[in-house]
Amino acid sequence: MKSDEIIDKIRNKLKESDPGKRTVVNTFQFNFTDTDGQLIKSMVFDFKALDIYEGKASDADGKITIADEDFYLVGTKQMTFEQMLQQEKVKLEGDADAINKMLDKFRLNS
Repeated sequence: MKSDEIIDKIRNKLKESDPGKRTVVNTFQFNFTDTDGQLIKSMVFDFKALDIYEGKASDADGKITIADEDFYLVGTKQMTFEQMLQQEKVKLEGDADAINKMLDKFRLNS
């Protein structure tokens, strides 16, 4: 997947982070699709356990569906999550407050 390198960077930042200074302690399931909207891979971003792994989380606080290419564009700062939302290129489900806290992290790092 094109965005694997972005996911690895996020995973490494999580491992380096101070658990006592976390502002996001939720679990999110990211569903990555191809350009036709077909699921390629599901990844769990577990901010409680400070880990990212392939799979699904039945207890996820939020689910984010985005094309692999679009996530890559966000991760390389060519686009923002806001732009993706405005263009309806990302689908969010679940706890809106938790999702917004997590997206704030993307905003701070962009």
